[in-house]
Amino acid sequence: MKSKELISMLLIFVLAVSLLTACSGQGAANDASQTKKLLFHVNGNTPYINLDPSVENSNGVMILQNCYEMLTYYNYETGKIEPMLSESWSTSEDSKSWTFTVKKGVKFHDGAELNAEAVKKSIDRTMELGLGASFIWDSVESIEVVSDYEVKFNLKYPAPIDLIASAAYAAFIISPNAVEQDSDWFNQGNSAGTGPYKIQKAVAGEEIVLERFDDYRKGWKDNQYDTVVVKKVPESSARRQLLEKGEAQLSANFSTTDIQAMKKSDTVQIVHRPLYDTVVGCLNTEKYPLNNVDFRRALSYAFPYEETVDKVLEGQGVQSHGLIPSGLWGHSEDLMQYTCDLDKAKEYLDKSGVQTKGLTLEMTISAGYDEYRNFAQLYQINLKKLGINLEIREMSWDTQWEKGKNPNPKDRQDIFLFIWWPDYPSPISWFEGMVRSEDKVFFNLSYIKNPGLDAKIQEASTLTVTDRDKAEQIIIDMQKEIIDQAYFLHLYDKSATYAINKDIQGFTTNPAYPTVVRYYELHQ
Repeated sequence: MKSKELISMLLIFVLAVSLLTACSGQGAANDASQTKKLLFHVNGNTPYINLDPSVENSNGVMILQNCYEMLTYYNYETGKIEPMLSESWSTSEDSKSWTFTVKKGVKFHDGAELNAEAVKKSIDRTMELGLGASFIWDSVESIEVVSDYEVKFNLKYPAPIDLIASAAYAAFIISPNAVEQDSDWFNQGNSAGTGPYKIQKAVAGEEIVLERFDDYRKGWKDNQYDTVVVKKVPESSARRQLLEKGEAQLSANFSTTDIQAMKKSDTVQIVHRPLYDTVVGCLNTEKYPLNNVDFRRALSYAFPYEETVDKVLEGQGVQSHGLIPSGLWGHSEDLMQYTCDLDKAKEYLDKSGVQTKGLTLEMTISAGYDEYRNFAQLYQINLKKLGINLEIREMSWDTQWEKGKNPNPKDRQDIFLFIWWPDYPSPISWFEGMVRSEDKVFFNLSYIKNPGLDAKIQEASTLTVTDRDKAEQIIIDMQKEIIDQAYFLHLYDKSATYAINKDIQGFTTNPAYPTVVRYYELHQ
């Protein structure tokens, strides 16, 4: 392992030097004033799955949010929605019609001008494709162009379109010249947004290079970054060493050992930021023996929640109360929490009637996250005491997800370790993505098919605008049922720990846009 890590480090060092050289345009004689404009972001996982802004619903949010923009933006500090590509908006009394006034003089990367028609074509494309997080627009019946810079959303039922239009995914406005293109075109490294950066180079699963968009509407200052390289470096220790040597400037998701080491560094600062991320174990309710609710309850009582939060995460997270994290309406600390209680686990195991002799369960986790491996191993020990073998399989996210979407339940994993963050900052996102029944598996990775919950999700979604209090009560009641049925292992709500170079200024994050660092705001 030592020799492999050394080789990996040398390769990464060569890459970093070559990138700095290439971006400076000065060959071996790099000019410091040029190289400082390159930001090297080493990421623990692949930077993107799909660069199509109508389709991507995973890691690629960190890239797309720097290349594309939405009509509105959610300010988590104030809880208010702010203009982004829109100047203003209004809604009808019944909240079934929303009209947005679009900003004038905004250019897309290809030179096209932003107008109402571009907004309509963008959202129509996302809805027609029906992929990714397109479900956020389910309330929309039609979109019409009222004038050159006014666009109107006509709804089937009341919905907070101002909030939906600020979503981390599926709300991007695309150049009208690109709406007919397919995902392959975007994945070749073409970008067609209004954001501060364009894609210069994209290598699937490995890295992406962004270059500044000179005609960005907010302009540029000399101390901002012209070029951003985001590269996958799974090993926490490798990323730490790159940061400590000043060869990389930004990263996150470190082991607690590496975090403690970097706190002593002269070049690195550790920054803790809030998140709306919840970590769950999705239990395969369509596969024996997890199709037995008492067996699922036994698994829930066997998980080492307190040990995970206190020892593995070292306080960088809290045990979840249901699906909705603190900071969003719909969160309730009155909800029942499972505790690590092996006596209760044995009680429910006996009640389930499941025979554990020779029983092995498979748990899939994303590679590159030491904390996942560490608490999975603790869980493995607890399950062994119940006579259950747990096989832990680390894999890339896309491989893990493809296995989870296998049409045959028997060929899927038993437990899928999963992080959910909201597509837009509303508790409805968790239910529409993870709980609502699906004909074809996407993010409902517990494979829940509960018509009663489906009806409540629709009701709560409709009431979100017209009667927030009633919607919140429905959401809390749904969580009670979900906890009782043990569809998930409700593990913990995450907080983010970033390591950044001490020379960087302007660093901030927004939990409504998880994993996103807005590179435009960074400067030296």
